[in-house]
Parts: sequence; structure tokens; C-alpha cells
Amino acid sequence: MNEPSPLDREYSPSSVARDAAGTLRRYRARSDAARARLEVRAAVPYGPATVERCHVFPASPASRTAAGVPALVFVHGGHWQESGIEDACFAAEHTVAHGCAFVAVSYGLAPARTVPEMIVSVRAALSWLATFGPLYGIDPDRIHVAGSSAGAHLLAAALAHSTAPWVRSACLLSGLYDLGEIPHTYVNDAVGLTPGLARECSPLAMPAPRCTEVLLATGEHETGTYLRQQKEYASHLAALGVPVSTHTVPGRDHFDLPLDLADPATPFGRISLRHLGLAESHLE
Repeated sequence: MNEPSPLDREYSPSSVARDAAGTLRRYRARSDAARARLEVRAAVPYGPATVERCHVFPASPASRTAAGVPALVFVHGGHWQESGIEDACFAAEHTVAHGCAFVAVSYGLAPARTVPEMIVSVRAALSWLATFGPLYGIDPDRIHVAGSSAGAHLLAAALAHSTAPWVRSACLLSGLYDLGEIPHTYVNDAVGLTPGLARECSPLAMPAPRCTEVLLATGEHETGTYLRQQKEYASHLAALGVPVSTHTVPGRDHFDLPLDLADPATPFGRISLRHLGLAESHLE
């Protein structure tokens, strides 16, 4: 078996993660538990394609109001070619406990779908929620988004389009914002980006995302490329006048950082809850 190239290692988060396979199993276990314990509207279509589905977890009955509740929309990672919404519900219980609805979005995977198609699907999911969210008790003016890895990239790209709905905040974890090197890595075996498409799909070359503020975070145990790209995207956002904060979270890596999302028992979970504008009383 050939040794991976230095560039391939930079785009392989598992090369520096502590237990990627074990963490991925935790995604599924927590997601299964959330679907078993919470009310969920499963596989709701937001577009015509078979893969354009989402799991909607309404807020708890005690949290619901006539005006609707906020929602956290989560877009999963997986190098645009792995994972899915069955593994992307792990933050639902903490989110619902804090008076929010939670929505996990499916966008299809490479090689069956292209990255531009995925971006369009994520944008369509947000537009659908802005229109039909009230049917699920969601206030369309209080939509927050979060994504990990490929999901962070897809959200950044989707929100940069002029037709994207405005969202309250974006929490982007361990994302790639310049895809220029992807065609030269193993990732492209499935994704199939040309150099031109890689440039077109890079948020670092796009207008500001349509959101009020952005939180960027990576784990401490991450490759230099992911750490560098977070800094570059933060600078890009700041230059465009978008309020942005960045965090490198101690003791976390590419895979286990998302598990802290909205979890008040963890330092980053408390940061993310404040970013979402949830009640401070829950953070003590």
C-alpha cells in the first residue's frame, strides 16, 4: 500500500484524530437515542430529489409559543462522500432541551451528486424552512445553522448566494473554505472537482454569507490545513464586515468537536449556546 502524500495527510483529519471510528459510532448512538426519545418528523422532503430530505425535531411542547421557536439546522460532514442524517441528530436532545427545534439536513453524496448540487440542496433546505418552518412551530426569523467539515463548507457556500434566506447565525466547525487543493488529493477520487469548479465552490472567493454573525471553531488536534483555512476565512469575513469569532478548542479533534454542540456540560457547548442566543439560565 502506498504511503499517503503530505498533501493527502493534510486533508485527512483522521491522521491526527484520537479515535475517529469510535467517535463516528457515538454519532450514530446519540442520533438513534434522540430519534427514540424525542418527537421527530422523519425524512420530510424539502425538494424534489430523493436525497433532499430532513429530520425535523420540534421543540418540546412546553417551549412552543404562538410566534414559534428558534431552530438549529445541522448539516453533516464526511468529505462530501460519507455519513448522512441518520448520524447527524446527536445534538437534537440538547437543542430541544434549550427550547429550540432541531433539523438535520440530507444533501446526497459524491460520486452520485456533485458539490455544486449539494450547495444548491443545502440552500433549498434553508429556503424551505424559511417558508414552511411555521408548520413545525419554527419562527423563520430565528433560524440558526451549524455544520461540520463538509457541512461547514456547504453552509458557507449556500449562504453566500443572493437567493439564500437570511439566518440569525452560523456555527461552522472544522470547515474547508478554499477547495483549490482538493483536485490534487485522494478526496477528489469520489468528489471529482475540476480546478475551475474548486474555485467556484470556495467560500473564500464568495460574497459574505447571509447571516448576522459567524462562529468558527476547530479542535486542537487538527491538521495545519484546517487550522490555516479557518484563519483565512475569518479574515475574509472580517474584511466583508461580518461579525466573526474563532476558537481552537482544547482537547478536541475534527470528529469529536461536533458532539459538544449545544451541550452545556462542555466549554465549547456553552460557547455555542451563547452564540445561538439561548437563555443564560441554561448555561449555569
